[in-house]
Amino acid sequence: MMSDKKQTEENFDSSKINAKELQKYEQEYSERGFKDKLRKYAKIIGVGAVYKVLQLWYVLQKPEVPLQQKALITGAIGYLIAPLDFIPDLTPVLGYSDDFIAITYALVQVRGYADAEVKEKSKHLIADIFGAAAVSELD
Repeated sequence: MMSDKKQTEENFDSSKINAKELQKYEQEYSERGFKDKLRKYAKIIGVGAVYKVLQLWYVLQKPEVPLQQKALITGAIGYLIAPLDFIPDLTPVLGYSDDFIAITYALVQVRGYADAEVKEKSKHLIADIFGAAAVSELD
């Protein structure tokens, strides 16, 4: 009999993470939920993943970003916050892989808005969370 973890790994299809699918999680997004999740899991998910999430967060704050792109971002962050997703976050190692794919997908879609200011703000917050040395690991 196949374990639940093994079955989850085999059933996971990263191609299912797309704009339409992520927008389903938009209702999960909240500023408080985002900050709570980031605070709780920052050390677990790592500097690189937190950096990507923060870039999305700061792009979301820009008034010139179209609503469709903002919906994609809130969907991706909502997916990160959501207690249930394709691979449960409690699954060791793989638990966050789908979250990383969702975040990376959204960041690629809005990369034109992730300018130097967004990256600098993200790095500043990374330094606050992980320490100044952690910033040298980025980009």
